[in-house]
Amino acid sequence: MRSSTRLVTATTAALLCVGALSACGPDNSGQDGGKTAAPAPTGTAAPSAGSTGSTSKPDGKGIPAKAWMDTKNIPMDETYHYAPLAANAKPVTGAVGFKGMELCHSPLPKGEEYLFTEGTAKAKASVGFGGDRWTAQQTLFFWGDPTHSSGTGQSVGVIKDRLATAVKDCAKTAPGATVKVNSADDAPYFAATLTVPQADGTTATLHEYVVNAGGTVSELSVWATTKGGAQPKDAWKAPDDKYVGTGMTSALCEALPGCY
Repeated sequence: MRSSTRLVTATTAALLCVGALSACGPDNSGQDGGKTAAPAPTGTAAPSAGSTGSTSKPDGKGIPAKAWMDTKNIPMDETYHYAPLAANAKPVTGAVGFKGMELCHSPLPKGEEYLFTEGTAKAKASVGFGGDRWTAQQTLFFWGDPTHSSGTGQSVGVIKDRLATAVKDCAKTAPGATVKVNSADDAPYFAATLTVPQADGTTATLHEYVVNAGGTVSELSVWATTKGGAQPKDAWKAPDDKYVGTGMTSALCEALPGCY
């Protein structure tokens, strides 16, 4: 099944990448509090500076710009007015690194490493200020079109489950971590809040959201890092978790095949 999945995903990649640009948007490090416009392809007018949604510009690796969630659906956007994610998308090579697994020092599941390294397209986009102010990062992993292979849909379901399990078990891989799962077992999304001590003595506070739709896994991580037990600089403000999850899923289903 893995060989047929590779064939399907490679074919899907060729179809998705037709007309894609060769570069991602600029890095968003040091962004100010206002919206910034995504750069436009040659010969196309740039979107207005106040735009919060994605543009029609592909990110260069087969993931259309409109697959990234609208920043209005990201927690803390009311305070920070995050720049568009599509403008800050960067392709990922090798194994995809999900932020929840990274902060929890969780290794790739033994025997299932291929699930995190294969697939059609991988990219991530980070926006925010860093430090003790909230940074948001979305990671998109498009494994392929599940309408051509039931194995693709099964694979993204397993990836979501393994990511959720790594977050739930964070205290096992990151001693001192605390985890509160906010989503019900039957919810169409996974949501959790974590505090994770870091090696340098700081503590990361992480709000984690994961969905899978069609042949894609999407992770949204919003975190801040503080010293000496201090609280993040800005008080947490977020819509209900279900609205965050819906915002992630609706963008995927509009842009990529296989949602049903």
